[in-house]
Amino acid sequence: MRLRGLAALLSLLAATGLAGCGQAHRYTPQPVPVSLAPAALLHDSLHLYRNTAPDTLAAFRQDRKDALISDGQLWEIRRADRLIGTLEITTVKPNINLAKSSVRDSFTAPILVGSRSDIRLAGQEVETVQSDDGVATVVWFGKGLFEVLQVKDTIVTGAQLAQAIIEFQQTQAAWAPLPQLYSPV
Repeated sequence: MRLRGLAALLSLLAATGLAGCGQAHRYTPQPVPVSLAPAALLHDSLHLYRNTAPDTLAAFRQDRKDALISDGQLWEIRRADRLIGTLEITTVKPNINLAKSSVRDSFTAPILVGSRSDIRLAGQEVETVQSDDGVATVVWFGKGLFEVLQVKDTIVTGAQLAQAIIEFQQTQAAWAPLPQLYSPV
């Protein structure tokens, strides 16, 4: 699970230009609002811990002119000592227009491989994919934010966990949703 999450993270970073060529460009990163990651969920049965491993931090700290992201943080989601998922919250550079579907697709294409489903959770539009090995990947966007949840568990589904996270985020001052991306059916 840990390797799969890190592999998805690194593929996302590569796809968004962080691993691309180009001259370094200095900018002030937009920090991730860490208040959007709850400490605990689902009646305290799950706890989130920020991953501060040097390789994880370094993956978000690259400074390329053509990068789409500004800053990122990764949280491990654990039931007791068991890792069941990860939550990545990433800020995008201010000039990136997440209202455009082509821009959102440049974020999601490398990590949502397979048959995608577009659903609403707590009023938030999300995309999800379930892999053959049981890993659910759920992606959503906020104003200036890109979030990826990966879950592999026998008790809670990716959609259930994403809904709990989104409901928590909607109570935080740092959360700002994007305008409607598509009309409900």
